[in-house]
Amino acid sequence: MASTFDRTATVADRDSGSDRDDDGLDGDYSMVADADYPNTVDYYALLGLSSHPPPTDAEIRSAYRNLTLSFHPDKQPPHLREAARRHFNQIQEAYDVLIDSQKRTVYDMMGAEGVKREWGHFGAMGLHGEAANQDVGVKTMSSDQFRRWFLKTMKKRERKAVESLVESHGTLTIGIDASETITVDDDDDVTFHIPSPKLSTFGVNYSFNTPLPLPDFFKATNNDSEEKDASTEEPDSEDDDDDLVQLTINAGVRGNIKERKQRLTISYEDGTEEEDLEVPIAPILVGNALELGATVTPNFKGLLGTRGVWNRFPFSFLKDSSVSLGALLLPTPALTTTVTRAYQPISGVKPFNVAATSTIQRSLAESPPSFQIQATKQIAERKVAVLTWNSGLLQWPGFLTESFPSLGMSAEAFYASMENPSQLQIALMSVAKPKPAQSGGDEEGDYDDETQHLEKADIDRSAEEWNTSLTLSPGGGGIALTYSRNLFSGKPMDDPVRTEWNSEGYLPMAKMDEARAVKVQVSSIIGLDGSIQWTVKGTRLFGENTRVGLGMGISANNVAMTVHWKRLGQRINLPVILMPHRHHDAAVLATAIPWVTYCAIEFGYVRPRERKKRRQAVARRHKELNKLIPKKRAESEQAIELMLDQVQRRQAREEYHGGLVVTKAEYGYYPSQSKKPKSGFTEPRVMDATIPVAALVYGGQLVIPKERVKFQTLGFYDPAPLLPKRLKIWYKFQGQEHFVELGDKEGTACPVRTHLISN
Repeated sequence: MASTFDRTATVADRDSGSDRDDDGLDGDYSMVADADYPNTVDYYALLGLSSHPPPTDAEIRSAYRNLTLSFHPDKQPPHLREAARRHFNQIQEAYDVLIDSQKRTVYDMMGAEGVKREWGHFGAMGLHGEAANQDVGVKTMSSDQFRRWFLKTMKKRERKAVESLVESHGTLTIGIDASETITVDDDDDVTFHIPSPKLSTFGVNYSFNTPLPLPDFFKATNNDSEEKDASTEEPDSEDDDDDLVQLTINAGVRGNIKERKQRLTISYEDGTEEEDLEVPIAPILVGNALELGATVTPNFKGLLGTRGVWNRFPFSFLKDSSVSLGALLLPTPALTTTVTRAYQPISGVKPFNVAATSTIQRSLAESPPSFQIQATKQIAERKVAVLTWNSGLLQWPGFLTESFPSLGMSAEAFYASMENPSQLQIALMSVAKPKPAQSGGDEEGDYDDETQHLEKADIDRSAEEWNTSLTLSPGGGGIALTYSRNLFSGKPMDDPVRTEWNSEGYLPMAKMDEARAVKVQVSSIIGLDGSIQWTVKGTRLFGENTRVGLGMGISANNVAMTVHWKRLGQRINLPVILMPHRHHDAAVLATAIPWVTYCAIEFGYVRPRERKKRRQAVARRHKELNKLIPKKRAESEQAIELMLDQVQRRQAREEYHGGLVVTKAEYGYYPSQSKKPKSGFTEPRVMDATIPVAALVYGGQLVIPKERVKFQTLGFYDPAPLLPKRLKIWYKFQGQEHFVELGDKEGTACPVRTHLISN
């Protein structure tokens, strides 16, 4: 028995070495959030098994057989048969799920309701589900194959659900002229007026992504990939041919809104007087900038395969690189090719990411292609350095134009090229921690199915970011500074969780029913000539997918305010000109007034109201759960009576061999000893858990995993819903008294020397 004592000590020290007050309440009267209260049955706890590490089939069958000895209805007296039948059905349901590797995979991700739903009529494994459409039988897959297939199926289903929320992806911008809102007189006195806004500009942009279907002969065949053993070959359903080539189409138009008036001449019947009037009529849209283009992004690894000539240069270079081909039709034709690849010059050092872009904007007879090189290097955990060089519009060398008179730009093309000078930019950025993986999303958090899941405790609530860049060009340059972070406590505005399914598993979004923070971004541009421009923008999350923001800025020409609204792929921008010329005092006042107004509403009305609603919701839930206590207590007493005989026999054998014998166990709420509890929380609310805890003793050991919901263990019930609870266990080992106490989120393994009660 001494060897068992020493072996379990290490496990216990690991599981119970965390802080005793795991819920942070130290036995206080405070209630835990209702979202953290488990409402579904834990099948592992019901069978007395640990989910980490997962139990073997033999362990599941052994636990099931032991429980059927105590709970089989045919072996119970008449007054206990109904209770035994109810518990036996739950045990049978838990066994049927855990013994089936595919059902257990889904249960570990989605719980009991997920298993019932996906094996239902329209679930993935149902009669009309995705499994029925597979060429390879899903039921014959191994556990790993099924997990990959199920994750991919759920990911596709989630993507379709999100895409169905928005039928189109675009941006609508409407400019408003309210320049008479703020006036400044000759003495620099600022005056605010009631504006009469007028529509001035408009902009519409639309884009969408779609897979480009390809004939089968373009795709890499199975012979191009590494040969695998037939018993471990991946099912065909794992290949996603639709993602081999992605097509992105962009279209946009912007311009001015012109007001029109019609001149009328009014003549009176007596002919004595005529009057001229100007009557406003419907405005017209004058488009002065059109954009239309498309980008093709092929997946060369999927197209070329991994064997034969495709594994040699130059095809291997394409296979390991990200390549995109773009074409712009309006306003001027252009072809763009971008190749991105990571380089690691020194082994063990983080690589450089290099992106090379070549653009043909004009006929090759007029000018050669322009180039842009961008190198990105992570220099610290949260710091990224970026170096960008843009050649601008180039000219053919003089000796070539002399030899080939057809080469060279006309005077019109030369002056047009002055709008695209060469440029060098050096930037240093600090990103928020943790930074979600992104593939195409923008800074405001577009939907991205490749983002990583973050637990509630891991989310960086401040999301502090900054970047600074120095730009130099023949025509000038400047220094740009940007700083952003979430202000006020609460749910971050740019919540990084955007998908619940990825290649790792099902990772549900963290439930954070709380106030929302405001993302504030301050930007400033300092020109080499000493000019300064700055912008302050605040954005708040107003719904699950809706963000609303207000920006205020001063430029070289005006003071303007911008209101923006965004939901998934939809966006509306409303820039409003407040005054036609720059004035710093007016801009400061225009920024301060809406900010102070928002703070007054947020902290004077919104947050107090939300706190009150949350307290009321928790109180209602607490009342509902308290009403169930008598029923749960009766079920617990019946379960204890059913298992009493078997447990007593096992404990007698343990005592005879000097093993582990549970003498007493209590589970429930204990008032705080360090502070005075509130009225109604002064008395303990506990249950006698001696028999349920003794039923967990197997082979001279008592193991309680820290992830187990203790009141869902067979024979337990919750005597104090939504209150912090503790489990106290007194036991004998080798005739000596031991004691251990653990919280709801702590685990233990007994016997352990540290539990020994000193004389």
